[in-house]
Amino acid sequence: MGKRNKIRYQSIPKKRVEIILTGKVYLMFRDEDEIATASKGDLLVFPNNEALHTNRQGEYESTGFVGYFKVDVCSGKEWLPVLTQSIFPEHENYFSKTERPIDTFTLIAGILEGMKEKTLLRTYREHYVPEDAAGDDEIS
Repeated sequence: MGKRNKIRYQSIPKKRVEIILTGKVYLMFRDEDEIATASKGDLLVFPNNEALHTNRQGEYESTGFVGYFKVDVCSGKEWLPVLTQSIFPEHENYFSKTERPIDTFTLIAGILEGMKEKTLLRTYREHYVPEDAAGDDEIS
């Protein structure tokens, strides 16, 4: 009996997908009308906090809970996740119990609006990262 070679899975490389940012930033539960008509390159900021999604939905002026903001980018058809570690290296998107989430949003909205005309690239896990932060090993 001869030795059989194993058949190994080889992934098909995905084409390079990039999105150029428009500089428009929307806040979930505040800009619902604009979110519905968003175009490719617009950003959506939303809280990762149970209270702001359930019983205190959209109460960004309140204090007393901890959380952070996530960011999605519009592809023209759907909202896709953005990896925020390279955009907010000092965790500017996090807020504490003593801070109002709206103040944190104002800070990060300024940062995101300043990224106008920058390019986001898709990673192998279907997330998007800024082009200057994307390593060659992450993009396929």
